Amino acid sequence: MGILKKILLGLLGIIALALVAAAFMPKHFTYERSTDINASKEVVFGIVNDLKTQETWGPWQKEDPTIKNTYNDIVSGVGQVSKWTSEKSGNGTQTITESLPPTSVKTKLEFEGQGDSEGWFRMEDGENGTTKAYWGMSFDMDWPTNLMGALFMSGTMNKMFDTGLASLKKMAEEQAATAPASPLKVQEMDYKGATFLGMRVQTSIEEATKQSFFSERITKIADMMDKIKMQAAGSPTGVYYTWDEANNKTDMAVAMPIAPGTAVAGDPNLKVFEVPANRALVVDYYGPYEGMKAAHEVLGAYVKEKGLKEIAPVLEEYVTDPEVEKDPSKLLSRVYYFVGAKK
Repeated sequence: MGILKKILLGLLGIIALALVAAAFMPKHFTYERSTDINASKEVVFGIVNDLKTQETWGPWQKEDPTIKNTYNDIVSGVGQVSKWTSEKSGNGTQTITESLPPTSVKTKLEFEGQGDSEGWFRMEDGENGTTKAYWGMSFDMDWPTNLMGALFMSGTMNKMFDTGLASLKKMAEEQAATAPASPLKVQEMDYKGATFLGMRVQTSIEEATKQSFFSERITKIADMMDKIKMQAAGSPTGVYYTWDEANNKTDMAVAMPIAPGTAVAGDPNLKVFEVPANRALVVDYYGPYEGMKAAHEVLGAYVKEKGLKEIAPVLEEYVTDPEVEKDPSKLLSRVYYFVGAKK
């Protein structure tokens, strides 16, 4: 009994020391790992900005085949939600809370009954055209469980990040290697003019660049067209009359091309309008929508080099349906700048 009493007292002493030690251990934990990816920031961003891609590159699915994922209706970016259930790992949700193309994505993870954490991805320019991709997470652990986090969590978290980043690297580099060649060449053409059914709004650039902003409005337009049995005459189009980055404002329309001479009644927010014939510069851009700025930069440089005058509006024609083509690197968008000679 004496020996058992000593052992018991010894164990109690160890537990007491551990509890005391936990009081001095950190309660907030931050982990971040990185890798170099031979692909553009736009390609990497296009992947991490869509939670569904984590079923391919994420480290959890291989470790836990009981995980089942469901998603809300937002295709990517801010507001997209992934919910998971698992017999082994528990249940939870992940929500994209911030999306700044093509450099960062932030998420909130909620683990059912276990607390929340913040996650993030950062994309920076690497050497020789590569992308330096960072994946990180931060969370709090209450006393006394923070002791376990301080002693044993680091190795597990770093292994998880390294495994996931290796798969992300493979996925991004494969997309970059198989993407259609797109040197972003400017073509000059005579635009014949078009009739559109659309919703014109004045809003912030931040709001206008959200995936949900366009998708919600184009869905309303498509529903109206289905209701009156109207056929589209082309692809969904963004019509931009102004784009004021200094003041974070844009005057633009989400629109669908329709046959000339069409009249529509019923929804006061939907208007039929014309974009007249004009001389145009056109660039075919392949890639995620977040990287389309590259096409505008090429067109802007061409306008300046040739001494031309831009004439509003600017058109972005979204030729490839993202619901059909799931690879963001293969999405085709056509950007039009209307121009005239400077006096």
